[in-house]
Amino acid sequence: MGAVFVYVTPAYTSSLDWLVTMVRFHTTTTEEPHSEALEHHQLERVYPTHDAIERQDGAVIGLVRVSPPSMALATDEEWGAMAESFQDFLNTTVTFPIQIYSTTQPFPVETYLDHYRERLDDPDVKANPKLRTLIEQYIEWYERDLEARQMTIRDHYVVVTVRPEEIQFEQESILATLSDVPLLGVFIRAVTAPPLAVQRRELFTELDERLSRVQSGLRDLEGCEARVVDASDATQLIGEFWAGQTLEYGDFEQTLRTRPLVGDQP
Repeated sequence: MGAVFVYVTPAYTSSLDWLVTMVRFHTTTTEEPHSEALEHHQLERVYPTHDAIERQDGAVIGLVRVSPPSMALATDEEWGAMAESFQDFLNTTVTFPIQIYSTTQPFPVETYLDHYRERLDDPDVKANPKLRTLIEQYIEWYERDLEARQMTIRDHYVVVTVRPEEIQFEQESILATLSDVPLLGVFIRAVTAPPLAVQRRELFTELDERLSRVQSGLRDLEGCEARVVDASDATQLIGEFWAGQTLEYGDFEQTLRTRPLVGDQP
């Protein structure tokens, strides 16, 4: 038994560390109170009217969903051209940091095949045994084929962030210079900082501009589609990232007003 345990231990760790990790994984709770969950995801508030999510550090984030062109049958030259176009997009359009996030979920086999199963009850199919047999064989083949290939659906997102320190307000040069002085600078920035509502409005404006630039730049790539993700979808996406599973909220707009993003207690 010990030999088998050593054999299945991953190469990047020791048998003891792997055992401790496995025990901790299976004995640790997968849910945390909202207050403790906040320490992990660092999210503060969702702004549905601005398609933005605020972090605890004051930064706001938005997402652009990308639907890339199918390159399954593309030649090396076509792959090279697409890579060059994407490089140009990064060098010319994106003048700020971005993150690329991709998700994977199983292909909804049952939903797809339900259409064909329903066809078996149609009068024309019942009256045609050969057609009925053909549909039944297709359903059986499709289930076996997908199980063998383990087909999944991948979604791709560009995460855009705007931090408060990236927003420039009109200030006298002398104040801007003094704000860099140690200790004194902290006081100067606190006194001269614009009202929070003004800062937040400027953050939303800059975020909207960046999202639009990313969306427009991606759409310029041949065969590529892009759209800004609304706040509800973005929040659910982040919630599922931290939960590690698909979440069913029902009326998500109502959920945003009554439930925490992550955690089992409000």
